[in-house]
This record gives sequence, C-alpha cells and structure tokens, in this order.
Amino acid sequence: MAGVSELEPAAFQALYSAEKPKLEDEHLAFFCQMGKRGLQAMQVAGSLGYTGARNYAGAYREWLEKEG
Repeated sequence: MAGVSELEPAAFQALYSAEKPKLEDEHLAFFCQMGKRGLQAMQVAGSLGYTGARNYAGAYREWLEKEG
C-alpha cells in the first residue's frame, strides 16, 4: 500500500473525504489531545516536504477549555 504522501489527489479524497494538501500550502495544522502526536505528525509532514506544517501546541484540551 502506498504511503499517504504518494496517493494521487483523487485517491486521497476518496480515502479521507478531504482535499489532499499541496506541499506549499501555508496552513496545514496538526493537533491531538495532549500535543505529542500532533508534534510528531507535523515533523513527519515536514520531512515529506510540507513547508507550511504547524503544530497547535496547546492541543485539543486547550482549545476545548477556550471554547467552553
């Protein structure tokens, strides 16, 4: 099975119901419950050439507290 970065845009759309981000997209944010997995995802995306990959350091918990 091909890695996510190797998927054609149509296959990515079919699999994830979302448009495949372009390598040069400026706003590609990752987050998770506590912050560690979001950071890891951002690092992987960066290593694949996604120059705009960012991690929401406050994680989902912080966002949820601000929304509540």
